[in-house]
Amino acid sequence: MLIAVAGMNHRSAPIEVREKVAFSPCAARSFLRRLKEEGAVAEAVLVSTCNRTELYAVVEDEGAKARLFDSLASEKDLERDFLERHSYWLTHDEAVRHLYRVASSLDSMVVGEGQILGQVREAYRAATEELCAGPILNRLFHTSLRVGKKIRSETGIGDSSLSVPRVAVKLAEEVFRTLEGRRALVLGAGEMSELVVKHLVSSGIRELKIANRTAGRAVDLARRMGGTAVDFDALAGELPEADVVVSSTGAGEWVVGSETVAEALTQREEPLFFIDIAVPRDVDPVVQNLDLAYVYDVDDLQAVVERNSGGRSAAAEAGEAMIGPAVVEYMSWLSTLHAVPLIKELRDGAEKIRRHELARALKSLDLSPEEAETVERLSHTLVNKLLHGPIQEIKALAEAGAPLESAEVRRHILALSGSLELHRSEDHSTSL
Repeated sequence: MLIAVAGMNHRSAPIEVREKVAFSPCAARSFLRRLKEEGAVAEAVLVSTCNRTELYAVVEDEGAKARLFDSLASEKDLERDFLERHSYWLTHDEAVRHLYRVASSLDSMVVGEGQILGQVREAYRAATEELCAGPILNRLFHTSLRVGKKIRSETGIGDSSLSVPRVAVKLAEEVFRTLEGRRALVLGAGEMSELVVKHLVSSGIRELKIANRTAGRAVDLARRMGGTAVDFDALAGELPEADVVVSSTGAGEWVVGSETVAEALTQREEPLFFIDIAVPRDVDPVVQNLDLAYVYDVDDLQAVVERNSGGRSAAAEAGEAMIGPAVVEYMSWLSTLHAVPLIKELRDGAEKIRRHELARALKSLDLSPEEAETVERLSHTLVNKLLHGPIQEIKALAEAGAPLESAEVRRHILALSGSLELHRSEDHSTSL
């Protein structure tokens, strides 16, 4: 079996490409189910955020690469060649290392940002609920979350780090020099929007309005943040009054159209700035061509990130150093998986002998229930100690890549079980 990741992120593709392969939570679940039902994967988890879409999978061999890219291309109605030009394919320890870097925010546009760990956790949870994650990815994602937490807590990489929402507001501050006295309109009331609102409030925004398709969420967020909830369908009337529009709805279509913005601009003299942190984007790119309209998307935030990345390089290097041993540990565990059937066979054989011999001994002895229980515990202890050496040898052979299915290895490893079985048979014959 092979661990692989077929992915696309902010380094491999611009936003106009990434938004074509972004998955909503519901779409991600249905895609995973289809892959599993069609037998394209043994296990799979799909991580889709504003900066990446990555399919982690357990497959038979390298031949699965073509099948998975075909499935992704078909799902998103894209040409496979186009998709592969902007994607990467990682396997074995490279795939493991990549996930650990993602969960630790070392692969993020904003190194140290705090959202990615929760996004990885949610992606894994969705896969488990759809019965698409199995023993290999279960351990991989559990360890990735543990590694991510450890790096954040021990390196301080998240201390005073920027997040995408914070960078968005910082960009607006750079544009206006200050947001004090300005008016903001936030489209969307999800987690990202809430983070944006918090930063807008702390920056001294004078007026804050929030619009969301589910009005109740906008009302709740506005109440908690001291803003005002407005009707999502009243966008045309709200735009002329706003200075900054931050959009993160996840609608999957243009929420802000060029004609609506053009009409709003006729009713104001100052520029109108849009910060679109949704993927797929919310603001029609044509808006950028209108006079006095300025549109910034998540890729534009990279420049702000680079100007404010000082102080985190040492923490990032420390995090990278912590990932190496974690990858080795996981790959060592993975290399022993094919030894599990042999270990089970060895344990089953020993257990059969233990039960048989215990039954014979108890039958010939007049023991109290407490004494019989003590003898049984002793038999368990003896068997476990006898098996410890052979099991460790099996694992060592597995890590070394030895063909455990070969007759020679099996005869060597099962010698103990065979000698015990022979001893039991000889002893039984003598008693007769």
